[in-house]
Amino acid sequence: AMRLCKRICLNCREAYQSTRDEYEELVQAFGLGEWERVHADGSTSLTLYRGRGCEACNHSGYRGRVPIHELMVVSDRMKALIQTRTRTGEVLALAKSEGMKTLLQDGIEKVLQGMTTYKQVRAVAIK
Repeated sequence: AMRLCKRICLNCREAYQSTRDEYEELVQAFGLGEWERVHADGSTSLTLYRGRGCEACNHSGYRGRVPIHELMVVSDRMKALIQTRTRTGEVLALAKSEGMKTLLQDGIEKVLQGMTTYKQVRAVAIK
């Protein structure tokens, strides 16, 4: 799956330190176990980005789009689960254990890279 999020305007992008609530929300959405595996620096604060608004972005803080992706590679084990009509939760658990990143996780990675905001990711990745 792929979705498009609004991209933070590069002309007026500014960095800021996340609040504890923002940090915890991102960690919870990413998945605590996955977060610790990928971002195991022990910090409880993150550098996030936002657009102030300028002439280039018509004072919105956003300019352009950034894609977020979710791709599940179907292994032999996955095929067996699908063919036996296994519950969705089990299929998702196997996919994650085999390295799949969800839309939300890919979006959060792009938030951490300063491409978009978590608000934009939530708007397109969460049903």
